[in-house]
Amino acid sequence: MQVAREVAPSRGSARSARGGADPSLLARLLRGQRPERPGTMPAGIVLVVVVVGLLLAALLNADATLRKSKARGDGFRQHVAQAVADVSDAVGLSGPRNALDEALGRRAGGGPSYEELLAQKEATEAESGPATTAPPVLRLRTPTPADPLKLWVGGDSVGGSFGVQMQPIADSTGLFKSTLDYQLGTGLIRPDYFNWPEHFAKDVLPGLDPDVVVVMFGANDDQNLELEGGRVVKKYTPEWYAEYRRRVGATMDLLKSPDNDRLVVWVGAVPAGPGSQISNMDVLNYIYWTEAQTRPWVTYVDTFAILGGPDHVFAKEVTYADGKLRGPYQKDNLHLSTWGAQRLSWATLAHIGRFVDLGASKVPNPPPSETAPAEVVEREELPRPENMPDGV
Repeated sequence: MQVAREVAPSRGSARSARGGADPSLLARLLRGQRPERPGTMPAGIVLVVVVVGLLLAALLNADATLRKSKARGDGFRQHVAQAVADVSDAVGLSGPRNALDEALGRRAGGGPSYEELLAQKEATEAESGPATTAPPVLRLRTPTPADPLKLWVGGDSVGGSFGVQMQPIADSTGLFKSTLDYQLGTGLIRPDYFNWPEHFAKDVLPGLDPDVVVVMFGANDDQNLELEGGRVVKKYTPEWYAEYRRRVGATMDLLKSPDNDRLVVWVGAVPAGPGSQISNMDVLNYIYWTEAQTRPWVTYVDTFAILGGPDHVFAKEVTYADGKLRGPYQKDNLHLSTWGAQRLSWATLAHIGRFVDLGASKVPNPPPSETAPAEVVEREELPRPENMPDGV
């Protein structure tokens, strides 16, 4: 039996009596059509399937997309990525992704837990014999050009924009042999994306055994976090604060040398400006600072004082030691410019100088065009942010 083919309406007949829009295009996309060749699918259906697939993939990968947009400092894309991530969280699409990862043998936490890494560290140190008692004030050996200290600097992409100047500036003194290691879109929130504690424990410390570790995180940690089992904790809730503080302290403990001869320099997150889509860095810095206060091998660098204005907040330009105004940020008001990275690098070296004798430096006086004026000093105590709840 021959099947009659449907005849498409003419352009004039497709319009309603009231002059409505021609629905023929949408109808052709959604209506079943006979394919041109057997075994093929109509182009309209293929297009619909592709669009739906892309939307579903965007929702399932919303967190990763948001993390990458933050790393690139793309304001418009970050707005879009944030909106998609909010929708994904609202409809609970993180569950299927976690189930798929588990089925493929991927650990939800992104590798060994902090407890496992600390236990491995303690076991290794026990095999090497009893550790020495920590001195009241940590002191490293005095470096010379013939015997420099090994310095590792790294962190997230903002730490990378800082590190590209910190490395050559430290090396120019002749007292350091530096290694730069940073990863875009990373931090302490998403070890399933990149596990920094595991990287420190398995790659950085055994391979390099640095005398000084300079770390910088925060720009990608302004987001929800995931616990073991895939449960998501909303950002800036009491449970979020407790878990993030635990991760910061555990990372500091992992970086400790059993012989107390390694200095950990924790550089605070920067006071990001308009358009960066980054906020609450003062909250993260308060956690970094308070955790550092309880560990003699850790010192905190106050970026809000070094890079901010007189009121310790974001400033488009700041005064340098030569009296000139320069912008410490790139166009995204988040990643550091060459000037900002140089300013923070010299301040970090001065910080290290509180624990290490740098008297043999080939650069005894940093260039005034790269450093903050003498009146810019770090705060002895960071104020507790007003929006931070009590007890966290």
